Amino acid sequence: MGPERHGAARSGALLCTLVCAAVAALFAARANADSSGPVDFHAWTSHGDFASGTYADGATRIGVGGGALTLRPQATVGEWTSPVYSPGFAFHELVSSWQADTPAGTWVETHLRVLTPVNGWSKWYVMGEWAFGTDSIQRTSVNGQGDANGTVYTDTYVARSGNEPTAYQLQEVLHSTNGDGRRPVVRQVAATSESPAGLVKTASATTMTRTIDLPVPQYSQYPHTGEYPQFDGGGEAWCSPTSTEMVVEYWHRGPSPADLASLPPDPTFDAHGHADASVDWAALHTYDWAYEGAGNWPFNAAYASSYGLDGSVRQYTSLVPLEQWIERGVPIVVSIAWNNAPGSDDPLDGASIDSTPGHLMVVRGFTSNGDVIANDPASPSDDTVRHVYQRAQFEYDWLNASDGTTYVIKPDHIGG
Repeated sequence: MGPERHGAARSGALLCTLVCAAVAALFAARANADSSGPVDFHAWTSHGDFASGTYADGATRIGVGGGALTLRPQATVGEWTSPVYSPGFAFHELVSSWQADTPAGTWVETHLRVLTPVNGWSKWYVMGEWAFGTDSIQRTSVNGQGDANGTVYTDTYVARSGNEPTAYQLQEVLHSTNGDGRRPVVRQVAATSESPAGLVKTASATTMTRTIDLPVPQYSQYPHTGEYPQFDGGGEAWCSPTSTEMVVEYWHRGPSPADLASLPPDPTFDAHGHADASVDWAALHTYDWAYEGAGNWPFNAAYASSYGLDGSVRQYTSLVPLEQWIERGVPIVVSIAWNNAPGSDDPLDGASIDSTPGHLMVVRGFTSNGDVIANDPASPSDDTVRHVYQRAQFEYDWLNASDGTTYVIKPDHIGG
């Protein structure tokens, strides 16, 4: 689950305290404390991948020019279903993600069904209804889907204990409200799945031999406090879109000046002189109307992908794969939680806030001894966002909070 959902950053402010209390309750329902791995990520993204799936009604086709799904001319709805996929283990949780272009009048839905040992194939669960804009739908997760097999907490399928699935299928439903040529395009459908295992506090051995610190733009969420309060109470809860936008802009992508000028009026945003307006833009374009927050994990990955980037939700079991991404010039967004109260099991020394039940930040590098260099949006100002965190503390807090969940956002030419 996403950052604000399992946690807006906590400070002394009443608003943030209230937000965190609500977030913590949902995170507790989802989280499996002291767990990490095995994990698996699988994506359908090429012409061959999509050709291996099935098309229910002939309305969906593989787009001209390669690996993408779209609708046939004049079609208003179409459906693609992936082949059956097994990660090789019984999994407890699964998060799907997708990459889609949704021009005005179009949107996509992602569905999941799982193969369980008790009941066989489950029903189809809705994992998200997505559009970049709001002219057609309000992008949303779907509540109330629980049954004997499991349930969906906003963006995460959680199996019932003793009925962990061994395989799954994803389904993409494409919509267009008109036949005038505007059609959605789906470039990737993916999922990360994991099964709990014991988590120890011994840090992984670093692979770093030198310090690498990528020049990721620095944005704090706190200067946006009070802006657009109808979107999750404003910027004090926007750790996820703030982190996502930092990485999008690292790749020199994101909203144009004209986009930012089109943001609706807001008294506090206006009083702040529209500073760092791209953070507001990202928050408004990742907001989940059912969850009532901007912390939906796949919505953030889909937002980044709307700018031509390869964005997905992935999980890892140590910091070593993140070191490999950093070596390749790719910063990674991570979902993490900590508590610096005396005697706590999960401190994060040097953090600007004392505790959070869940938070997003950007890993921008590593020191030569393996400590984490991070852009932490829960910092007082843009120029205080960069932190260096102890490897052992950071790795444990990240794995314990989210089973090693990340947003991997990169250009297509960087594989992996």
